[in-house]
Amino acid sequence: MKKTNKKQICIFGALLVLTSCTFTTGGNNSSSNSISIEVDKSELETIMEKYDNLGYQYDYDGEECTLTMAHWDSSGASIERQVVEAVLSGFKKRYPKINVTLDIIQSYEDTYGNRITAGTAHDVFLTPDGAIPKWAGSNKLENLNPYISSSSLLNLSQVYSSCLTRYQYNPTTGKMGSGNQLALPKDVGPYVMYYNKDWFTNKGVTLPPKDRIMTIDEATEMWQQLTKYDENNNITGYGVAGLPIEGLVWSGGGDFLNSTRDAFPTDEVSLNGLKQAYQYMQDSYCKYKVQPPASFTGTTTASNLFTQQKVATVISGRWEVSTFRSLSFNWDIAYVPAFTTNPTKNMYSGSVGYAINSQTSKKLAAWKLIEYIASKEGQEILATTGFQIPVYEDLALEENLVNSEKEKGPENYEVFVESAKNQGYGLWQYRSNTLWKENGYDLNSEKLYAEVESERISVDEFLQKAKNDVNKYCK
Repeated sequence: MKKTNKKQICIFGALLVLTSCTFTTGGNNSSSNSISIEVDKSELETIMEKYDNLGYQYDYDGEECTLTMAHWDSSGASIERQVVEAVLSGFKKRYPKINVTLDIIQSYEDTYGNRITAGTAHDVFLTPDGAIPKWAGSNKLENLNPYISSSSLLNLSQVYSSCLTRYQYNPTTGKMGSGNQLALPKDVGPYVMYYNKDWFTNKGVTLPPKDRIMTIDEATEMWQQLTKYDENNNITGYGVAGLPIEGLVWSGGGDFLNSTRDAFPTDEVSLNGLKQAYQYMQDSYCKYKVQPPASFTGTTTASNLFTQQKVATVISGRWEVSTFRSLSFNWDIAYVPAFTTNPTKNMYSGSVGYAINSQTSKKLAAWKLIEYIASKEGQEILATTGFQIPVYEDLALEENLVNSEKEKGPENYEVFVESAKNQGYGLWQYRSNTLWKENGYDLNSEKLYAEVESERISVDEFLQKAKNDVNKYCK
C-alpha cells in the first residue's frame, strides 16, 4: 500500500451523508489506534444502482417490524459496529418496513451460547464458524434450506464452498460439513503474509513473490535477512510473527487427528507432517530466531508488533486491512509460506455468518436481513469497508472492485482472492469442542518453545505428551 496521510472519514450512514469521524480499534485482531476508512458518499448509491440495472428485486410483503441483531466486538466494538451499519444502511433502503436494532456484545463466543440455550437469543445473531459446532445441535438455529431454495437474490453455487459447508450440520449424524444450512456467511477472511515494504527496502531484501507461495526454506532465509540488531548484537526487530502451526502441519502433509477425527493420528504421513511442522516451529524461535519469544512480545499481539514495526512481516487475516490502511509505512501482502507437499493448504480462513433464531416470530423479516447480507449487493457494500473480500469469487475479481482495492491497498489484492479459494475451516470444526487441541497440543507446546534450553522438551517428547492428552479428550 502506498503511504497516505491519515484522514478522519466515517463509513457512510443510513442517510448517505458523508461525515467525518474517528474510531478506535481494539480486540484480539487489530492494533489499538485510530483508523480511517475512506468511502465516497455516492458509493452506496452506485452499488445499489448496479444491482437495480441487473434486475434484482428486493420484495417484502410482511408486517412492519423491528428485528434484534447480535454481533461481536472481535476487532473492537466501534469498528465492528461501523462495518455492520454500512450494510444495514443498504438494507434499510431496500426494506424500509424492517428496522434493525444492533447489539455489539463482548466475549461473544464465550457467552452467547448461554443465550441460545436459555431461549433469549436475538432474532438474528452472529454465528462464528468456531462456535457453530457447539451451537448446531441446540435446534435453536433455523434450517435455511427452504428459504435458500426460493431465493431470487442468492446464487450459492458462486460462493466459496468452504464458506457454506462450515455452517452446515447433519442432525442425523451430528457432524458438520453437510446437511442443514444453519447460517449464511457474512464474510471470509483468508490469511496472508503482510509485509513492511520500507523495512525490506532499508535492509536491501527482495520483496516476496506475489504470484506463488514461498517455500519455508525461502521464507526462513528472507526472515533472517530482515532481522535487526543493536550495537550489542541483541535482536530489536524480528522477521515474522504469527506463524501458524496449522499451515505448517497441513502443507507438510500432516494432520492433528486421524481420518475419523476421534483420536491422535497413527498413519506415517500425518505423523511425519506433524513432526516436521513442530520441529520447524521450535527452530523458528530457538535456532533461526525469526519469531520473537515471549520475553520480547509480552502481551502484545502479532498484529500490533507489525504496526509498531517490531516485526517485518505478520501472518494474519483480511480484517487487518481496515486498520493497516492508516499505517504510516508502506506495506503489501504475499501468500503464507508453506512446505512443498501441499503448499496451498498453508492456513485456514476465518469466517462469520448470521443465523435466524428458530423461536423468533419474525422469521420472514429475519431471512430478508441475512439474505441481503449474503447477497452480492450486501457483499459489495461490505467490501468497501476494507474489512473483508466478497464471498463470491466472481464479484471479488470484478475489475472495478479490484482497481478500488489496489488503489486503497494492498496492491497485491489478488493474493486474498486466491487464498480464499484454497483455505478451508480451522481445527474448531474437527469436533464439537476443542478440548483435545487445547489440552493436547497447545498446553504441551509451551515447553517446546521454552526460552531456557534446560526447560525445553524435544519434538518427540512433545508428540508423545500430545498423543496421550489428545486421546484422553477425544473419548
